[in-house]
Amino acid sequence: MIRPKNFFKIIELRPFRKTNLKSNSKVSKIKHQKSILVLQIGILIFFGGYFTGLPLSSGENEESLNPVGLFNSVYSVENLRGDSIALSKYWKIPKGSSLVVNILNPVSISDETISIIKETILSTEKINLEDSLLHKGPENSFSNYYVGWAGALENIPDTKITVPKNFEVLNSQKSNGDIVVILSNIKDRSGNTGYTKTILEGDEIVKAFITIYDIDSLSNTQVATIMRHEFGHALGLGHSTAPEDLMAPTIDMTYPYISECNVKAVADLYDGNSDGTTICEK
Repeated sequence: MIRPKNFFKIIELRPFRKTNLKSNSKVSKIKHQKSILVLQIGILIFFGGYFTGLPLSSGENEESLNPVGLFNSVYSVENLRGDSIALSKYWKIPKGSSLVVNILNPVSISDETISIIKETILSTEKINLEDSLLHKGPENSFSNYYVGWAGALENIPDTKITVPKNFEVLNSQKSNGDIVVILSNIKDRSGNTGYTKTILEGDEIVKAFITIYDIDSLSNTQVATIMRHEFGHALGLGHSTAPEDLMAPTIDMTYPYISECNVKAVADLYDGNSDGTTICEK
C-alpha cells in the first residue's frame, strides 16, 4: 500500500508541475517579447537622437545632415523722427570764459592717445553725411556731424545760460580743472568702458570726472568715441533713445560723431526750452 500511495502522489503532483511550468513559460515569453520591444525602441531613440545631435560639418555633409537649417531672427522698428535725448544739469560760467579740462596722464599712456582725446574736445572739423546712411532721411539729404565739441558748439546762438564753447586742455598729474579726465588701465567690474560723475550745487555742475577704463586695449577710434560720449555727459546731456546716436547707452561705432541733435540738445538745455528731453528732428 505504501508504493501505490507514493505512486499516486507522483501522478497527482506531476500535472500540477506541468501546469505551473506552462504558465511560467507564457509569462516569461511575454516578458521576453516586451524586453525585446523596449530594447528596440531604446535603440531607435538612441540612434535617432545621436544622428540628430551630430554637429554640422562643412561641405556636402552639412546639407545632408541638416537640410533645413536653423536660423535666429530679430527685428526692430525705427522712426525717422521722434528719438529723444535726456537733459541733465548745466554749467554756469561767465560769457567768454573757458572750461578747464585736465587729462591725468599715467606713464603708460602714449602721446598719441592724449592727442586723440584733445581732438575730441578742441577740433572744429565738420563731416557731411548722407541721412540715408543712418536711416534718418532719404537719399540726397545730408546732415552735419562734428569731430570735436568745440566745433559742434561754436555756432549755437546766445542762450539764457551761457553754453561752454571755449576749452583749455591741460595734461597735469594734479586733479585740478573743471573736468578731470582719468585714463585707467583697470577694467570696470560692471563692464563699462566709460563713466562720468558730475558734482552739483543745486542745478549747476561745478566739477566733472570722466574715467575711461582699460584704455590700453582700446583702439584710437574707440578712445575718441568714448571720450566724445562721456564729454557730452560732462556738458549735461543724458542718453539718447536713437541706437545710432553718439549719446546712446551702447555706442554704435559706425559713425561715432557729434550729431546735429546732440547740438540741439545742448542748446535746449542751456536755454531752458525743454521739459527734460530734446526731440530729434531726424
